[in-house]
Amino acid sequence: MPTAPTHTPSRAPTQAPTPAPTPASTPAPAGWAPAPDAGAPAPVAVTAGSRWMALLCFVLAGLALFGRSFAYIGAPPLFISELAVLIGCGVFLLMPGAVAALARPTCLAITLLIGLTIARTLPYLQEYKFDAVRDSVLGGYGVLAILVCGALLSQPELLPALLRAFRRFLRVFLLMMPVIWLVGMVGGNSLPKIPWAGHVSIIDLKAGDMPVHLGAIAALTILGLSRMSRWYFTVLMCVLLAATGAITRSGLVAFILMSGIAFCFRPTSRWAVRLMAAVLILVTLAALVNLEIQIPGRERSFSAQQLVTNLVSVVSDDATAGDLDDTKEWRLNWWKSIVDYTFFGEYFWTGKGFGINLANSDGFQVELEDDGLRSPHNGHLTFLARAGVPGFALWCLVQMAWLYAVTNGYVRARLAGDGGWAMFFAFLLAYWAGLMFNAAFDVYFEGPMGGIWYWTIIGVGVGAARLYVTHPHLLRGPEFSIRED
Repeated sequence: MPTAPTHTPSRAPTQAPTPAPTPASTPAPAGWAPAPDAGAPAPVAVTAGSRWMALLCFVLAGLALFGRSFAYIGAPPLFISELAVLIGCGVFLLMPGAVAALARPTCLAITLLIGLTIARTLPYLQEYKFDAVRDSVLGGYGVLAILVCGALLSQPELLPALLRAFRRFLRVFLLMMPVIWLVGMVGGNSLPKIPWAGHVSIIDLKAGDMPVHLGAIAALTILGLSRMSRWYFTVLMCVLLAATGAITRSGLVAFILMSGIAFCFRPTSRWAVRLMAAVLILVTLAALVNLEIQIPGRERSFSAQQLVTNLVSVVSDDATAGDLDDTKEWRLNWWKSIVDYTFFGEYFWTGKGFGINLANSDGFQVELEDDGLRSPHNGHLTFLARAGVPGFALWCLVQMAWLYAVTNGYVRARLAGDGGWAMFFAFLLAYWAGLMFNAAFDVYFEGPMGGIWYWTIIGVGVGAARLYVTHPHLLRGPEFSIRED
């Protein structure tokens, strides 16, 4: 019996599967950038902006390591810090992110601050000449924040490159600074002078500046963005802190403040505990052997008792404080005078302008031979005295705008689980706090040693807050994960 023919259903012609759209064929949302391979750092293209940032890093390192002696490199009146800023202004015109930087709220506030500074400088330029220009850098250096922000928005890969550079710098700083500091202290006034700088030696460091940078190194390590891979780095930090802490109260407290802020953001840090233990051990040993080294040219000596006295004198009056209490009372009287003639006096709207010697004008000059003292050892009140209450309000506005941007970045990163970003924002907050505190008790923002560093941190913070929105991959991946102690 023949079988019935089987019926084979017809098949539709086979079609090759439609390929998934490639990233190149899919339009990306505005401001979004694809993440590179997390295992390899994104290369930094060689541009005018990246070269300028390299120059700025060189200047920052030189100012931190050599202080005023480095700041005087150049030909008067154009020195290396000011030259770097001027070059940056030219490069800024070529940056594709220049307009975006200027549009950031903090940069808008800085622009207003710079404008007011210029307005309060020009009327006194003919009378005070270079002194007016020198005093105006308190607000004029603010242009650096806009330049740094523009460079980061133009080349986002510069942000992780900056963090890598700071990681390398902290080790160089800890290894070189003990030698530089020792030579500067032992040599003292016998060291050769820079011919065009008068009284400035070839090594001229301010004691209050070093603990701020030590605090930044400690904060970066506590937050897990760097690691002290060798025990002697921690010992070197403790020795440097003790050496400078015996001389300066503001720097010592700034270090404690920065480390404390970092610890609040990451209380699980075991290195912070080791650091505190190392400090206590060194201070205890110094007390047991009654170590006391007289500091040249001062009433203070390097000893465990002096370190304790420095801390106690910040919040109390102590008859054993020596020249500490004298400088404290002198500062407080001057600051009260400034508040009186601005908030409650004739200089409310205008201040005294940039150029006049405030120490002479206010009656608090102590360097009678050359009238060398010009500012009241408080950068914030210096701005109040020179620009009046409106200028002081703009100064506060810049700080508030920056704090909002960076704090908002931290909160968003924390909620999103971006540990690297969150700790980086926390690092910036700690660094800002240390700089601001030191400036409240020293002539710091009025010169390049503090001013260049401060406005760079401001610019990095503004740029980082924006880049976290547009390029969140920058500080993700194993390289920027929180490092265990």
